[in-house]
Amino acid sequence: MSDDLLLEPSNAYKNKYKELHKENTIKYFEELCKKGNVDIELNRKTCKDYYAKVNDIDNLDKKIKKYVTYRTLTIIGIVIFLAVGVFLLQKGIKKEIELAIGISVFVVSILALVGGILLIVKKFNKLLGKLYETKEQYLAEAEALKNQAWAQMNGLNARYDWNIAAEIFEMTIPLFQMDQYFDVKKYQYLHDKYGLSSNDENNISTYFCQSGSILGNPFLLCKDFKQDMTSKTYTGSLTIHWTTRERTSNGYRTVSHSQTLVASVNKPTPIYDYQTYLVYGNDAAPKLQFSREPSNATGKNEKEINKMVKSRVKDLDKLAQKAISKGKDYTRFGNDEFEALFGGEDRNNEVEYRLLFTPLAQKNLLNLIKDPIPYGDDFIFKKDNQLNYIASRHSQKADYTSNPAYFIDFDYDKAREKFINYNMEYFKSLYYDFAPLISIPLYQQHKSFEYIYEGEYDSNISCYEHEAMANRFDLKLLEPEGAATPSILKTNLIRKNKDFDEITVTAHSFQAFRRVTYVTKYGGDGRFHNVPVYWIEYVPVSKQSTMAVEALNSSRFEFNNQKYNPKFTEFINNISNNYRYERGLFAALLLGGSSVNVNVNEVNTILKDTTTTVSEKISTEEIIRRISNEINDNKTIQNTNLNEAQESLLKDNNMETKEVELTEEEKLEQESTGDNPEDNTKEKGE
Repeated sequence: MSDDLLLEPSNAYKNKYKELHKENTIKYFEELCKKGNVDIELNRKTCKDYYAKVNDIDNLDKKIKKYVTYRTLTIIGIVIFLAVGVFLLQKGIKKEIELAIGISVFVVSILALVGGILLIVKKFNKLLGKLYETKEQYLAEAEALKNQAWAQMNGLNARYDWNIAAEIFEMTIPLFQMDQYFDVKKYQYLHDKYGLSSNDENNISTYFCQSGSILGNPFLLCKDFKQDMTSKTYTGSLTIHWTTRERTSNGYRTVSHSQTLVASVNKPTPIYDYQTYLVYGNDAAPKLQFSREPSNATGKNEKEINKMVKSRVKDLDKLAQKAISKGKDYTRFGNDEFEALFGGEDRNNEVEYRLLFTPLAQKNLLNLIKDPIPYGDDFIFKKDNQLNYIASRHSQKADYTSNPAYFIDFDYDKAREKFINYNMEYFKSLYYDFAPLISIPLYQQHKSFEYIYEGEYDSNISCYEHEAMANRFDLKLLEPEGAATPSILKTNLIRKNKDFDEITVTAHSFQAFRRVTYVTKYGGDGRFHNVPVYWIEYVPVSKQSTMAVEALNSSRFEFNNQKYNPKFTEFINNISNNYRYERGLFAALLLGGSSVNVNVNEVNTILKDTTTTVSEKISTEEIIRRISNEINDNKTIQNTNLNEAQESLLKDNNMETKEVELTEEEKLEQESTGDNPEDNTKEKGE
């Protein structure tokens, strides 16, 4: 099956797929509503009443604020009037002429005090009491309406799933097959046939992955959480004081001086970031290697692009001449614009390069590069034999998790809007990650045959999914004691135990210790001083936990419908204090650190035991409680490691700069070099 329109991907998106995907998204949402038995009009009426009640509460708050202000001003006025009366009375006692005025004002103040108190008690307090009472009533009515709306939307909220966005993507372009999760068979296929490496780098943790295939050619969309070391400059200062004596016409005078000495040191510090990229396996041009980066053509007009191409072509001509002289295999294309804007001059095989980049492929890629809508030239393209890597700027900001918590709402119209917006953004972002690949006709024409591995697999789930599931847990459960930075989670297979994998999860982090380095600086007083520079030393620390991962091959609806039965609750309490479900995968942190005495394989049996299914006829309060729990559980995806990294490093910065009392040892260190707070005195003749 092929789609000729895809041979020109940029036009295909604008002329067909964008609108088609919106239609499919709306259709999918409407089907979910039918399955969930949502009474749309009833929910709209309930939400309308709820928002009206919220508006009433806002209006009440305005009235309350107004009368509280009146009451406050009345009290202030009474106090001022009384103070003036007392003041004039005291003044009048000394001056008999003003005594009568003082007494009069004081009497009036007393009357004003009494009148003000009556006004506050009889009017303002009484009125505010009624307003507060009405507000409490409105709040209760609003909460009841909102709870009613939650109950009306329960059927829909229960049916959102982790793979919805991927399923709709596949509906729109059937050439794509999207997997529920990255299983061990697909991993072995990519690893053995195409050369995909395992994710065993200690400073990189797989945060999310989505696998699939295009006409049998496998791909992997991956989001990594990465830690690197960089050098950071820490700055410190020391203010010194001294005096000099200068001769004047009248003798000598003492002049005070001060100077702030500044010093800095460079120390290693960890930095964290996410990287999202696409890996695609294809047998076409299997020996070809090349790379390209964004050309910076985005945002330029045709005249500016032509100027840029001419300048770049001169460099490429020199590169071609140099290659000939050194016997290297580099020959320029006849299409100067493509050669200049696409790049790829580090290619190692001219024959295979031209086999891929036919005139149609060149045209397609130039369309992507030059058209600023939606993203322009924001992609890196690297080919390493049979593996192709795409990384784009827009994809770094994209969310591909399809987290059901994003869609859950009590308001049908808001839920619909969120659902459509998310899926449209998902499709656009992922489509344009694939666009450079499907711009090459040969990749669409080459159909791969699924790799069949002979023998047993070492695990049930791929090593990439092991790390992705570990990253679903609250990091506080896994991080080492005293960790000051986020953790890079690495997994190692302990054993394959029937249906589940027993995994060691090692959290790699750093403890932070405040240090001081003294840098010698020459001061204006003619002496050397030790300037203290405070910095943070990051010391590696790690912690190991044990996790079980198993494929349930179930939907979120099925899992949630079963997980509240007593047998499952009892089972979970025996093996774990925390578990996660996502995309048909179940993961649990094991109590005691091992599953030797625990049969985790029972989880599938228990969840599929329909006789213990909990009835869906539950109270509104229970519906809301379950929804709240699930949203909170899934916040680990939204409250990412990177946010924690930024918070941790900000905390460290505060440690560096805040004023602290020097230790006795540090004071002695300064005093040994003369850096004491007392002034140094020098004489200077004129």
